[in-house]
Amino acid sequence: DKIETLIGEKAFIKGNLKGEGTLKIDGAIDGNVDWLENVIVGITSKIKGNITCMNAIVKGYVDGNISCENSLTLDSCGRIKGDITVKNVIIAEGGYLEGKCNMISVKPSKNISE
Repeated sequence: DKIETLIGEKAFIKGNLKGEGTLKIDGAIDGNVDWLENVIVGITSKIKGNITCMNAIVKGYVDGNISCENSLTLDSCGRIKGDITVKNVIIAEGGYLEGKCNMISVKPSKNISE
């Protein structure tokens, strides 16, 4: 996907972020990220706050909870200190998760004749 918003490696943001499109974070954020689409946490990033999004790829460090409507990929160099809530999760060998994993289950629709 095309990156529509980029937080550079030398940037530090104190406060919450909200938006849509694909977000790539290479810098530091002290606050929550509430994103409608995809979030890429780059290898040099440090986030202290919760992340809510559609899909996430974590290659850096997140100190907070992550909630993804669809999937979370934790790369081999990624670290998460917090709980994750996802439909699908991929943790590469070497990826570090310190917290609970809650899986979102898709409930089958009930048949009217039941």
